[in-house]
Amino acid sequence: MREPKNTMAMIEDLPDPVLVFEAGDLTLPGDLTLQWLNRAGENWLRGGFSKLKGTVLAELAPGLGALERAISTCAMSGETLRGRDIHIHIIGGAGADWSYLVFPSGTGVALVLSPQQKRGATENEEQQGQAISMLGRMLAHELKNPLAGIYGAAQLLETGLSDKADLEITDLIKSEVGRIGRLADKMESFGDSADANFEQFNIHTVLRKAYLLFQNADNRNIKFTEIYDPSLPDVYGDADQLMQVVINLLANAVDAVQGRNTGHIDIQTVYRAGIHKRDRFGERYVLPVEIRVTDNGEGIAPGLENRIFQPFVTAKANGHGLGLALVSKITHEHGGLVEFTSVPGKTVFSVLLPTKNHNRKQR
Repeated sequence: MREPKNTMAMIEDLPDPVLVFEAGDLTLPGDLTLQWLNRAGENWLRGGFSKLKGTVLAELAPGLGALERAISTCAMSGETLRGRDIHIHIIGGAGADWSYLVFPSGTGVALVLSPQQKRGATENEEQQGQAISMLGRMLAHELKNPLAGIYGAAQLLETGLSDKADLEITDLIKSEVGRIGRLADKMESFGDSADANFEQFNIHTVLRKAYLLFQNADNRNIKFTEIYDPSLPDVYGDADQLMQVVINLLANAVDAVQGRNTGHIDIQTVYRAGIHKRDRFGERYVLPVEIRVTDNGEGIAPGLENRIFQPFVTAKANGHGLGLALVSKITHEHGGLVEFTSVPGKTVFSVLLPTKNHNRKQR
């Protein structure tokens, strides 16, 4: 039986660059020097550790200096920080965008860098959004004709009825046809951002409404828990669309815990520091408001992890694979991010949102 590797050996074998910096006088700019790096870091920087040890952060590679504030903050507060869209150019190699993780390590600060395919990911999100918009228009078109027929049939039935109970049923049919018709109208215009009403508002008002919807439904075997951070700033977005995001996430969580003796679903908000995106003008903005929906279900089915936000991808026998695709589309249009982690017994979906208009230059 092979002996397990120690922590340093595992870090040494990681495929992503890991660099450890010593923080000297944090009041002096640039006083962060390299103290250790793994083999992937040596290959990435195209230099051995003995040669690079003691080098100041900003001198290692153009663009790394942008991480000076994050590393200094981590050194002073002990806080773990994450971010993305750091463009770094290695001498002799092509520039690329990187995601980063900064955390305390011994007497220093460790930096883990991961390459990100930002352009491809953005194009994929846009393509998925276009597919969902087209699907919405198709479904709306197919729904409207039979709905008109059902409504007309209910009206004809009414002419031959006098019993109050029977008339209540026809009224219910007409009412539900009207509701589905309004839903079809929304689906038809789903891809039109002009219909969105973007403003700043307290996200907890949306979460509370969604929580009450599911708590009052037939979910007696499910324990819902609200864990809200009252100090969060207002988000910038469309309340109705973000309500749909939360409803879809909660509906998925409810499905995931069905069949368990006791299902647990947590709705939580937290302040998430260090997460950035770039707007279409190239300017960075922060995503400090995080919504988490956690369930104790079986987890995401193997093989679906990389396709979970694509339309029509589902492991449910009666599922349509549209719920998470809509979550991804709406979140993307809000300038946010959606993430997930999943193991048997615990699945967490996180939606990160901005607090300001990230398209403020748009006219």
